[in-house]
Amino acid sequence: MKMIASRELAARPAGVWELLEKEGAVVVTRNGQPEGIFVSTSGESWFEDIQEVVFARARRALGTARTTAAQTGTARLSEEEIEAEIMAVRAERNRKTKSE
Repeated sequence: MKMIASRELAARPAGVWELLEKEGAVVVTRNGQPEGIFVSTSGESWFEDIQEVVFARARRALGTARTTAAQTGTARLSEEEIEAEIMAVRAERNRKTKSE
């Protein structure tokens, strides 16, 4: 996958579109760091392409949550402990709402 600087996008947009057509995806960098991704799509598939990106982010977030839960021990909580935690958070939220 090719990388281009954001300055190049501003200076040569036609060249970037050509590169996107050739490569299928292009990483845009700012100050040398990846900032975004251009992915080719079509009028027929753009919605599905966006959904795939959203689902990929959700899968990554879920994986991170599972890893964190395993590392902190919260993955071993019983259903009763989870319910108690939910109730405590809701009670605290209600207390804050009433005091505002």
